[in-house]
Amino acid sequence: MNDAYHEALALAIEHTAQPRAFRPRTNEELFALFTADGESRRMAEARLCWDMYTGDQLRYIPRLPGESALEFSRRPHKHFLNITRVVIDVLSQLYRRPVERRASERIARVHARNPMDRLLLGVDRLARLHGVAAVCVSHEGDEVRYWPWPAHRMLVLPDALRPDQPRAVIAFAAGDGSLAHVWDPQSFATVAGGRVIREQAHSYGRVPFAFVHDRLPVDGFWVEGRGRSLAWANNEFNAKLSALAHTVAMQGFGVMEIVNPDPAQDIAVGPARAIRFHVSGNEPFGVNFKAPGAPIADLIADLEFLLRTLLKTQRVPESLLSVQPVSNLSGISILAQQTPVLEDRIERQQVFRAFEQDLVEVTQAVLRAHEGPQPDAQFALDYPEPELEQSVAERIQADEFRLRHGMVTPWELMLRDNPDRYESPEQARAAWEANQSTTTA
Repeated sequence: MNDAYHEALALAIEHTAQPRAFRPRTNEELFALFTADGESRRMAEARLCWDMYTGDQLRYIPRLPGESALEFSRRPHKHFLNITRVVIDVLSQLYRRPVERRASERIARVHARNPMDRLLLGVDRLARLHGVAAVCVSHEGDEVRYWPWPAHRMLVLPDALRPDQPRAVIAFAAGDGSLAHVWDPQSFATVAGGRVIREQAHSYGRVPFAFVHDRLPVDGFWVEGRGRSLAWANNEFNAKLSALAHTVAMQGFGVMEIVNPDPAQDIAVGPARAIRFHVSGNEPFGVNFKAPGAPIADLIADLEFLLRTLLKTQRVPESLLSVQPVSNLSGISILAQQTPVLEDRIERQQVFRAFEQDLVEVTQAVLRAHEGPQPDAQFALDYPEPELEQSVAERIQADEFRLRHGMVTPWELMLRDNPDRYESPEQARAAWEANQSTTTA
């Protein structure tokens, strides 16, 4: 056992002895993250990003000036929009459509037993959100299983010369953090409640985790994802949105003013009730409606400015989030608007090609430990081309060009346009041949 393993074991014992779900519980704790340091701050911020992404956002809305905790809990008008999830999901398009994988028989069986595209779509989102995400490889019931692991439930001791390579990993189980698993290239331990309950050696030769980094690590294992800037901006947006809702409810409508009513009569307002006035001389009386002059338009403009600025800083075209149908845009205009997303996709392919290759290597290490010698895996990836928005005429022209130059077959187009009708390319081809025979008959 090396020093990294003992250091990781000590950290796991320390964290599980006083478990906590790595989440701020109050707004004071949220802003105290700025003054914290070390792994506690990183894990708490990662948990904040995860909460904002999954929709648990109301807990982080700040109180109004002078508002007590009790008044805040009783305030009815608290609203949020999950901008964090929208931005992350819009950018994570690489695994939206099925990816073709060519691998050796044993690795292909592993891929068939795990929902690869759904799994890696989630890992892509986690990597964007946290900066780093991982897949744990386990061997259960003679089969290999893949488990996604988020950054807010991990501690990593990196190699000093290779900051992207872990010497030891602490993986906390879901919950309050009272259960953790410790891995290094030769040993494994389970720690619960501040004590080691199981410890054994393994023959993987590496930790059974494949890591993907949103960008290359330079001065440490962890890199910053988009979630940090998104979560803080989203929290500020929610505060302004809640303030707008509170303003509309309290000041957004005209207020009735009753001048000199009969003091001996109870005031009852309604469509079938009259208000009695008892005045003499030139005293004013009657019912007026006054508007309090709430700055609703200014608040809405502030929200729109904040949202547009946030999208620009994240390189998300507004057209991708627009619900307004625009029919006069050309294909060139659409392509220009989507250029940042297409450039991001190219970079993402390079990142995940290396990650999937590393995942195959981890899988082979686990298979060799449990099933004996394994041949070197032959592995290749083919990502589908992005589907750009096109008019009907542009799509027909593109399909005719591809058919004319032998780049696609008619039955492949049939399968693309109606994937629910045909279970395989062979079935689509049979249907096309039947259509051809009917047409020529």
